[in-house]
Amino acid sequence: MRGTVSWAEPGLRRGSPNLRSPQQASIGGQLLRAPLLWAMPIYQIITFGCKVNQSESAALAEALGGETFAARFPDRPPEVIVVNTCTVTARADQQARQTLRRLARDYPSVPLVVTGCYAQRAPEELAVLPGVAGVWGNREKDALPEFIKKCQAGGEPVVQVKPLAPKEPFWGGGAQCFPGHTRAWLKIQDGCSHSCTYCIVPRVRGPGRSLTPQEVVRSLKTLADLGYQEVVLTGIDLGQYGQDLTPPLSLARLLDTLALLPRPRRLRLSSLEPQEVTPDLIQVLRKLPGLCPHFHLPLQSGSKAVLAAMGRPYRPDEFRDLCLALHQEFPEAAFGVDVLVGFPGESVADFEATRELLAALPLAYLHVFPYSPRPGTAAYSLKPPPAAETKRRALTLRELGQNLKAGFYRKQVGLTGEILVEGPASGRPGWLQGLSANYLRVLLPGPATWRNRLIAVRYTRVEQGFLIGEPLSPDPEP
Repeated sequence: MRGTVSWAEPGLRRGSPNLRSPQQASIGGQLLRAPLLWAMPIYQIITFGCKVNQSESAALAEALGGETFAARFPDRPPEVIVVNTCTVTARADQQARQTLRRLARDYPSVPLVVTGCYAQRAPEELAVLPGVAGVWGNREKDALPEFIKKCQAGGEPVVQVKPLAPKEPFWGGGAQCFPGHTRAWLKIQDGCSHSCTYCIVPRVRGPGRSLTPQEVVRSLKTLADLGYQEVVLTGIDLGQYGQDLTPPLSLARLLDTLALLPRPRRLRLSSLEPQEVTPDLIQVLRKLPGLCPHFHLPLQSGSKAVLAAMGRPYRPDEFRDLCLALHQEFPEAAFGVDVLVGFPGESVADFEATRELLAALPLAYLHVFPYSPRPGTAAYSLKPPPAAETKRRALTLRELGQNLKAGFYRKQVGLTGEILVEGPASGRPGWLQGLSANYLRVLLPGPATWRNRLIAVRYTRVEQGFLIGEPLSPDPEP
């Protein structure tokens, strides 16, 4: 899990994925010239974790812009650094601490402000690290500019982390600027009301809550008007969307409403819990114009006993049937799966059941996670298998995942697809890189002016983990 730097790069107009002059940037929706930018305090945001965190960092950047802060650009060091953390594993915690210590060495006079899920779970661990001027929780994110001003005053670290209430307001939807990205993320759901025994997320994110459908519609139209060709609908538990609203709504009903309304041409869904992929949702997805055929489903284990111990509300055979049903409806789709190895009580037979199930499914990739005990979860005190055995199991499944991905890519050769061009290909002059609707990483020859364009290609071969695409037209229409 890597930290990604998020700031509004000079040359990127607020909200627009298209390049502008390198002497221009924007704050709070206003296009600013370089002299004014030099007079503003400079911030940098570093983000760890999921797409929800990425979307929230974009919203934080816009909030700072509205308070006359300026995003970092190459000629100036930051004057405040915000680190938006993840805590889903002990490794995520470790990476956040390492990053904070490195920043304290590199920028000894710059206040470090920490937020996110690690900050919500253990603020005291972060407050004592060198350079940390403040720690604030997930529910306090909407007050970032005021909090930073408190931290800049000096003195002891400011800690502002309140427990999450049974009913929390929704925050963080509607961001419009995603520097360096041609795709936008729209956070429409937050929190989780499940009780998986290994998972810390409900404790640090709170209960499920949703962006209103009116705001979803407004945000999608705005993103389309700004020129985005694709938006990813994201949430901590996306399938729970709308259950907290009055009257209650479902993800299926929301998508049905969006079908004919103004929005970016491509619509992608982030991870969906298997039990929340209902027949109604599949029926709506089948008819949804512009749906990206890409489904990410957290399996976690292929053992019935381990799933029960995890508190997962489905059986391996039900997961298999769901994947096969989706594959029948969307034969071109990419199917990705989360799987957790080394859970307490997982036997060799349990692991083999997982491996055999994954190998038998039409999958495009795997995300493999070794079990990481999280304080405060029901499984925290249970004894997992030996670390060496867990490492071996993770390696076995990662090798399987690589083989599944390679096979999925090989099956595309000779077919055609539409690529959203993201920018120049690294180390390959005259070539571009982009993403297909079904989540293929593609290289294609073409001019830089094709950035943020949808280009039809024919896949000719697989090369170093990429599909090579041949444009079907020498001069595609914008």
